[in-house]
Amino acid sequence: MAIQLEIEDGNPAWYLSHDVWTVPGDNPEGSPGVPVVGNNCYLWARVHNNGTTPVSNATVRFYWANPSVGFDRNTANFIGTAFVSLAASEVAEVLCLTPWVPVFVNNGHECILAEAFHPSADPLPASPVFNVPTDRHVAQRNLSVVVAANSMFHMAFEIHNPGRKPRRFEVATQLGKFEELRTLQTVLPDVKLPPKAGKVEFVGFIDKHCPTEAEFKNAKPVVQAIEVAAGSRKGMTLVGKLEGDGALIHVLQKDGEQIIGGLSVLVLSEKAAHACNKGE
Repeated sequence: MAIQLEIEDGNPAWYLSHDVWTVPGDNPEGSPGVPVVGNNCYLWARVHNNGTTPVSNATVRFYWANPSVGFDRNTANFIGTAFVSLAASEVAEVLCLTPWVPVFVNNGHECILAEAFHPSADPLPASPVFNVPTDRHVAQRNLSVVVAANSMFHMAFEIHNPGRKPRRFEVATQLGKFEELRTLQTVLPDVKLPPKAGKVEFVGFIDKHCPTEAEFKNAKPVVQAIEVAAGSRKGMTLVGKLEGDGALIHVLQKDGEQIIGGLSVLVLSEKAAHACNKGE
């Protein structure tokens, strides 16, 4: 293909892209960081033209979503559009001039996503689905940071079914490694990783938004056959108990054997979070 636009995915977790980031505050040229609820925030995307032909005025669109798996262009929240011209093999950082003001939904944790395409020379697939792991045009960063209170943590998220028919999904937890977040340190410099990963117990899912501590022990690390009505969403809560300073947990949404959605949660102890806020 002469023009081949791409925003790179994360590796190995494709939903942890280092090519999409936020700059909190009123200066879009400021330092990357975590969005602050109620304050302006600017989105950036690093766009590659891996083709052999220049492209003029390629479109870059930016979105946000609540912590969720399986959202598409109809259920994500559109922020704004930018344009970029690239020579063959050129890479450029593209700013969305429309500021985003994060809202206090799901404790302020949101997913960001960007897509780059040319309407005629390198168009998007016809489907409204963000096929992130298979479509080079689109990338997302779906990472939340949660502080464990008295070693216990929980985070609510949504399972989306953007289709026209009811579908059944599976959600599963997977323990990650801090090394998977190293490539994000340049775009999330204020998120400090503990020197050593801790352990998690009772990690799994509960279908209550604010579970009690007693209910944590009933959490299931894998929940199968979750039925979600057409064009709707279902809420779930990830819970667990942290031993140590921190842990990385992936939440995977599956349709059969295929992983179709994912998000990651960095759990920090109160001590580690305090050290992070002090810049230690």
